[in-house]
Amino acid sequence: MCQHEFERPRQTDFFADVYDTTAWQEFMGPPTFPISRIGLQFCVDGIPAFAAGTTSLKPAEFINLSLPPCVRHKAENILLLMLLPSNLDKGRSQKKYYDFAADYELTSLAREGNQHLF
Repeated sequence: MCQHEFERPRQTDFFADVYDTTAWQEFMGPPTFPISRIGLQFCVDGIPAFAAGTTSLKPAEFINLSLPPCVRHKAENILLLMLLPSNLDKGRSQKKYYDFAADYELTSLAREGNQHLF
């Protein structure tokens, strides 16, 4: 499914997906077969943790934009990075979690690939 960008039908007259934008094309470059890169979108939003509504969490997750639009937002295709408690003050209280994720998780993933996961 990650070959969607390369295999999809194209329309030159309008934007059908994120791939058609100038920003995507400049940042990601042309699609290749087989795929040589994956585009991820980072998202954070608050959700109720329990039906009683007593506690909220902020999942920090990645959406795989290299997947077809009809499946990229399905729960089984979203990559959960961390859960933040929503009662933290914005700013420094939350920043330490983002810094940890960037330093520990994402830097090693970018430099070494997924080898450290296995």
